[in-house]
Amino acid sequence: MSDHVDPIEWSRRLWEAGKGPEPDYFAAMAAVLRLEQLVGLALDRLVREHGLSRTGYLILVTLYLREDRTLSMGQLSKRLLLHPTTVSLVTDKLQARELVVRSPHPTDRRTILAELTDEGARTLATVSEALGEVNYGLEGVSDRMAITLTEVIRQVRESMGDA
Repeated sequence: MSDHVDPIEWSRRLWEAGKGPEPDYFAAMAAVLRLEQLVGLALDRLVREHGLSRTGYLILVTLYLREDRTLSMGQLSKRLLLHPTTVSLVTDKLQARELVVRSPHPTDRRTILAELTDEGARTLATVSEALGEVNYGLEGVSDRMAITLTEVIRQVRESMGDA
């Protein structure tokens, strides 16, 4: 029998013993935050090997998923839930590497478009292949567990009003 105690369960017990409110929700919150840390660290390490940040990678993915590989800077900010300044700064770095180009919107001069370049698509494919080899930071997680995790998180997001 292992002496290992799960840190989330340990936290939940201490929270409950200290009369903290809603210990099961406290544990769920702590579990989600810890998982985000673990996956984030793995993603950051791998994308950094390719000269990208996590945000840079997500911008490339977001543009790639568009049929025309183009999106306004404002829409990138909204879809990634990031401040427009952050998106702009990261896009500057991507543009310097010729992974993304910015251009004025053809009919709305207030809007700037970001477009994934062919080099950006190639870089994205290379980085995604490397991430896929380690299950996008979920190493050791089975296919079935990944599907279940996605479904449980979808249900939680829907319960919280995320469309």
